[in-house]
Formats: sequence, C-alpha cells, structure tokens
Amino acid sequence: MAVRKIRVLSSKQLVVVLLAIAQLAGASDYGDYVDYTDQGRIEEVVQFARSTPESDSYVVSVVEFHPEPMTMPIEQRTQLHLTEYARLIRSPEAKTADIIVFPELTLNSLSDTVFVPDPTQHIAPCDDHGSILVQLSCLAREVRKYLVINLSEQFYLQQQAETVRYNTDVVFDRNGTVIARYRKYNLFKEPGTSVTSLPELVSFETDFGIRFGVFTCFDILFALPTLEHVKHGLRDFVFPAFWTSEPPFLTSTQIFESWAYANDANLIVAGTNYAPSGATGTGVFNGRNGALLTHYSGRPTRAIYTVTLPKHGTQRGTGYHSLTSDVLEVPTAETSDHRLPGYELENVQMGRDFLEQFTTIQLNPIWQQQTIGHIVCSGMFCCEFSVGLSVDFERSETHYYRLAVFDGIRTFQGFADAHVSICGIIACANQSIASCGLLLEQNSGYIQLNSISISGQFIANGTLAMPSTLDMRMYSYDASHYGFTAEVNYTTNVQLVTMNLTTPVSDAQTFGIYAFNHQDFEFFNPIELPGKLNPQPDPDDDGGAIVSSSPHALLIVLSGLLLATNRLV
Repeated sequence: MAVRKIRVLSSKQLVVVLLAIAQLAGASDYGDYVDYTDQGRIEEVVQFARSTPESDSYVVSVVEFHPEPMTMPIEQRTQLHLTEYARLIRSPEAKTADIIVFPELTLNSLSDTVFVPDPTQHIAPCDDHGSILVQLSCLAREVRKYLVINLSEQFYLQQQAETVRYNTDVVFDRNGTVIARYRKYNLFKEPGTSVTSLPELVSFETDFGIRFGVFTCFDILFALPTLEHVKHGLRDFVFPAFWTSEPPFLTSTQIFESWAYANDANLIVAGTNYAPSGATGTGVFNGRNGALLTHYSGRPTRAIYTVTLPKHGTQRGTGYHSLTSDVLEVPTAETSDHRLPGYELENVQMGRDFLEQFTTIQLNPIWQQQTIGHIVCSGMFCCEFSVGLSVDFERSETHYYRLAVFDGIRTFQGFADAHVSICGIIACANQSIASCGLLLEQNSGYIQLNSISISGQFIANGTLAMPSTLDMRMYSYDASHYGFTAEVNYTTNVQLVTMNLTTPVSDAQTFGIYAFNHQDFEFFNPIELPGKLNPQPDPDDDGGAIVSSSPHALLIVLSGLLLATNRLV
C-alpha cells in the first residue's frame, strides 16, 4: 500500500501562508504583531484578525453565564466570576471575535461596587492597580478586543452629597480604555439600585465601522432609551440581560428576536443563566433575517458563542460557528441548527402572563376540514383570524389552542406598567385557560397548523408592533416561516398589521402580534415584507460547495484546514 508523504509546515510558514490567504480573502487588519516563535501557533493570527470599516460583517461573541449564589462570601464570589470571565475571554471560541458581550449581574454585586471613570476622560484602568475594572481593562488590552461588561457601580453625587449605586454597562476598547458607560434606566426587582434623573442615550464607535447603542434587559420594553436610539438611526445594539421569561409572549429569546425583527436591527444579547429566577436566553439576531444564534437552557451554563454578523443592509452571513480545541466548524443554515438544544427546561421558573384578562376562543380539532375564521375583540380592539389545521386522531391529544386578544394596561409585577395590544394563537395543556402559557412538556404532534392569517388595526404613532412566535423548545420560528407587515395610515393614526404563517408547524406554543404603545412618544414603524435576495452566479465557481463569502468565515475554514494538515504525519 502506497503512503503519501505530507509536508509539515513550521509555525512561521503557516503564519505566512495564512496571512496570504487572509489578504486574498480581503479580510482584515491583523493587530499589532504576529508571534513567529516556536510557541506561537497559527491561531494567533486568527485571534488578531480584525474586521474593518470595509468588511461586510463583523464577529461577535456572546456569553451565557451562571453566577454563584449570593450566599458565597462576596469577595470570593466576585473573584471566582472574574476568573471565569478571563477564561472565556481567552478561550479558543473567542479568538476570532471583534467584540465580546457579557450578561447582566454576573460579576460583582451591590456589596462590592466599583468606580467607573467618565468615558470622556479616555482612561485605561489597566495603567493603574487594584480593582476588577483594572483587570478587565488589562484583559481587553491583552486580547485586543472590545469588551462589554455589566457591573454594579458606585458614584458620588456631589449636589446631593451621597453615594449611589447603578446597574452599569461598561465598554472597553482594544486598548482597555473605557469608551462608554450606560446606567440602566428601567429597573426590575433591583432594590438598592438608583437611576439617573433622565435616561442616558449611550453609544460607541468601533474601528470596524459600527456604532453600537447600549441598553440593558428590561429597557427593551420601553421607548427610552431603546426606540430613541432607533429614531437616531442606530441599527446595532449590545444588550446584557438577566431576563425572567414569561410565556406565551415574553420568553427571553422570543422577545429579543421579535424586537430585532420589528426594528430591523442587529441585537447582540448576552444572558444570565439562573434557572431559579427563570433566567436564561442568549442570542445574536440579524433584523428581518431572524436569529443567527439562540441558546435557552435550564442547565447551569457558562459558555461563549461566536457569530459572524452581517452589517446592516448586507446579505445574511453564515451565522454561528464554533472553535474548540482542534475542531473547526462553520455550519451553514442548510446543515446546522443555530437554535442550540436546551436542556432541563422544567427547571426554569418562568412567570406567566395574565391570560384570564384576555378574550379567548378555543379551537376545536373537529374543525380541521374547514378554514376557521373568527373576529375576536377586547373592548374596541379587534383581531381577525383565519386558521387552517389538520388532525391525526390516532395520536393522543396533548394540548389545545386558543385565539387570544387583549388591549389595555398591564403591569410587570408592579415595577412598571405598559399599554399592550395583542392578537395571537396560544397553546394550552388542556381546555382550561389556567393551563395556557405554561411549558408544554409533551407534544404528540396530533395538530398541525397549516395556515394562519392574523390582522388587526393598531394605533400607529408610538406603537412598536412585533411578530411573536414560540415553539415547544422555547424558541421563535425562523423568519422564513412567516410574513409580517405594518401599513401605516398617518392621517388616521392607524396601522394595519398582518402576520401570516408560510410553513406548516406542529409544535407551536405562540403565533401572533405583540405591540407596545408608548404614549407621548412620536414613533412610526411601517414594515414591508423583506425583498427576496437573488444572488448572481459567480463566474469563477467550479461547482464546489461554498461555505460563505464572508472573509472571516473563509479565514476560519482555511486556517482550520491548514491546522488539520499540519497535524497529519
């Protein structure tokens, strides 16, 4: 048997080859240095590859993080968290990232707050000594990446002569300089935390041509500061969250994806993982293209996920990729599921909507031969439903569906109120309304929803109307599964919002329209169906499979091949 000899390249040769490949791919700027020593591996080049203003995408890493219990001694807890942060920042999974986002309330606490310098002072705490802020700054400088960290901050108010504590997002640039500081304005269950007198509108520029807006968790449900950012033209956002899920409409990744879709924005979400508080949910959402990555799990998780994210207005990219030890993967939408499997969902202590206040009509499975049409009203607000379904009566009846409509003021556990208008189909474990909006652990698939059309007339000014979908894995449906439009009549201040199911489904928990009306906030948001992309054929295509046209994806794949080849002896 003949044995083919394979030439083994030195580290320096591999670096030279990879740089040449990267330049051909039109990739990026390559940091401040390349390590040519015997210890310097080829991954160092990948680590320092940067997106540029000319790149059509950038690379983000988001962290889902399970914090230690508050019963642990505070200093020990914070130091352990910081050690874990450093491990994730330095991990192979983060090597290609331009920016890393960490979740809310998973580092320090109100018992060991830190001072955060004013970004206008351009301070790099790494040049000092001491606090966790210094260590974070040094980590950003070490890996040459932007870091977004949520902290408990202390601040002295001179006029009031008192020290206050804020829930604060801090952004470090590649040199470890503090370039942005956002103090959360809309608090939820946060005794001892203060808010600024007015909401801050915080954003920051990057060296890869993106200006990011910053907000935190509960902020997403309100006009200020989030929709004010949108009105100013921002379409890229970093978003630390500690989200307590509330089905059937406000589960974490569900509302994140809905908000990103409605505003056609890139939303980069890092979620706290703490099942006893109902908290889990991390993802990267590419506007009307939907999710590139989502993670929802009741299992304690400390993990980092890396995604190539198209810049606003460009074609959807490859999405989620993972770099672990010796294995490189760049899954495409056709070959992988970017909605990562969740585990032990029964451990997530979720809330529940006030569904008893909705107007509901149960769908009877015997109606399967008909197109079911109903107009359902909550006061003067009405929604029109048209549903087509099929039933396999040989399977057990594991759940039922209701048409559900609500319009009015709702409370969020007394911490805030909002005017919401809702048209939706929701799943219930049995025929009682009390069984709706709960985790359905069994689904025989005996009901298939073949077609759904929902429409309603919503207030136009100040209203953000969003598609709201949820399957039985606690994830939204891909945007390709539905159509969503909002036609605004500026004269009558009415928008006709329509949502249609385009792909039959048999695992739906929620399908509908969820709208927030922000009184006294001027905001119109007409939505048209996304145009179909018709990419032109590449004249140089030899018929082989193309993973992606993204320089970063090409760089990752080719470097992986080189690494694998270099290990063959």
